[in-house]
Amino acid sequence: MGSPRTVKPEVTAFPPELERVGIANGARIDIRDLDALSKRHKFQAYLYFEEDLARDSTLGKDLDDYRHVPELERPFVNLDEFLQFATRSDPLFYSYLDELPLVIEILAYGEFQTEDGEVVSYVKGLMPFIDELDMDDALPGAA
Repeated sequence: MGSPRTVKPEVTAFPPELERVGIANGARIDIRDLDALSKRHKFQAYLYFEEDLARDSTLGKDLDDYRHVPELERPFVNLDEFLQFATRSDPLFYSYLDELPLVIEILAYGEFQTEDGEVVSYVKGLMPFIDELDMDDALPGAA
């Protein structure tokens, strides 16, 4: 499988229709809301686990650099794949998000073309680090 071809370079300026619904550079959004918005506004969301990579690279470069690495072993993942994996691993995953929400920092927007010629819009976001989660407030009995 080849790498996707960039159609619109990755930028921190977002289309007005996404900004109106809260998808903008620096915005923080619950992962469930990001999932719903990605489906409603027809974009793919990619979640990064490493801040330096998320801020200093582009999705197109990363997809190319990690093309031989299984998707779930990369330092970034498509939101749909992440949610499918999480719910397969633990069917109660979504209920945990009520107590310990995953808030994604929105970083960039771009477009790429798939091998079959489809142009795909995407949003790149950064997952919170474990030490940024407020576990004391979220977990019963934690102090």
